Amino acid sequence: MKLSTEEIQFLQILSDGRRKTYVHIVKGFGQPLTPMAPTFTNRIAKPLLKLKLVKKAGLLKDGYKITTKGLAALKE
Repeated sequence: MKLSTEEIQFLQILSDGRRKTYVHIVKGFGQPLTPMAPTFTNRIAKPLLKLKLVKKAGLLKDGYKITTKGLAALKE
């Protein structure tokens, strides 16, 4: 499976298994928190959701969580 550098970094941020919101993800990329932060996060997450490497998590589905398939892809 061929993943971009951003997608790999996204998976690495989620690799501890906890639910992360766009705030955690943007901070993990070392970027400032701006009004564009959710757009940035969703742009990277969309293909990962389709591949079932991450899933929406939380009561309001406002965060992301890595799946076992995502952890396996990260180790490749």
